[in-house]
Amino acid sequence: MRGQKKILFIFVLGLFFLASCVSQLKESKSLYSKGSELSREYKMEMAYSAYQKAYEKACLQVKKKPSAQAYMMKGLSELELEMWDEAEESFLKAFDYGFEKGEEWAQNISLFSLALSMEEFGLKEPAADIYDYLLSKSKLRQVSMLSVMKYSEFAIEKALKEEQNERLKQLENLFKKAAQLTEKDLSCGFYHYLKSQVLSHMKRYRESFEEAVMARELGLPTLEIQRDNDNQIVFCFRTLKDELTAGDWKKFESVYLRWIKKWGWEGPESPDWKRS
Repeated sequence: MRGQKKILFIFVLGLFFLASCVSQLKESKSLYSKGSELSREYKMEMAYSAYQKAYEKACLQVKKKPSAQAYMMKGLSELELEMWDEAEESFLKAFDYGFEKGEEWAQNISLFSLALSMEEFGLKEPAADIYDYLLSKSKLRQVSMLSVMKYSEFAIEKALKEEQNERLKQLENLFKKAAQLTEKDLSCGFYHYLKSQVLSHMKRYRESFEEAVMARELGLPTLEIQRDNDNQIVFCFRTLKDELTAGDWKKFESVYLRWIKKWGWEGPESPDWKRS
């Protein structure tokens, strides 16, 4: 899977601005938002400048009226500027000040961002523990999605280094976590995407295909993830063509062709976005 930093902070930003209403941080938030917009457009120098200004405004706010949210904003800006030491310190100070009742969203964002900072310094296992905690405890879909995205990257990387029996055991544990998330929120396409990825590593390609179809139908949070999911669908098609008996393949192919016709694909291995 491709859990890119840019994707993560698009989610963080959306949650941050939807939930927050602290007026004294408005200017810093606005600059941070502008930086994210420029980053998505690959205008990196301009984005860096916006993040730098957001950081400076957050620093002024911290000096004038320190609070958990002020340090959170400072930490988010520092992460974008790759000031990892400073970011970790800012998030720890945010917890020191404490989040007020109703600010659980901010607490979760700070905890998630702290894990990102720890991961950058090579502390992958403690970071994974935080992701694991958040994916099961957070009541916010965005935080759960971000956390399971990062946790699954760690878990799959670790599992693939193990011998077959242990690898399968670890992948089954990860699949159970993903299944629990879909039980709580069946309509979240990203959770089905994750299940498809894990099932593929377990060599359960028919089930992987079915979960990928579900993910596509429900919708995925970014174009990059959607295309990765389409590539998984094509991969399952190719693999099952070699594995299934002639009779089973004929049945599967019939189902497959009906789906790609619905999606407007030019052929079994040609998603609509690959058109020249």
